[in-house]
Amino acid sequence: MTTTLAALADPTRRRVVELLSERQPMTTNELAVRFALSRWAVMKHLAVLRDARLVQTLPQGRRRLHFVDRRPLDLVAAWLSRLA
Repeated sequence: MTTTLAALADPTRRRVVELLSERQPMTTNELAVRFALSRWAVMKHLAVLRDARLVQTLPQGRRRLHFVDRRPLDLVAAWLSRLA
């Protein structure tokens, strides 16, 4: 859970997770156009989210499709609900 919270501490990464939750899958390019960031910067954010197991990436030819993995979010939500 610590890795999940650390990954979500960054506002850009939170927004990536929000976008993917609203509309998945999305390619790296589709995400990059929604931010004032280079494609490489978005890829670095995606790498952190993948390391935290918040995002899964499926290679499809030259494209990469990104999906939210809700399991780490469910663990954080359950923990927060116990505190509320």
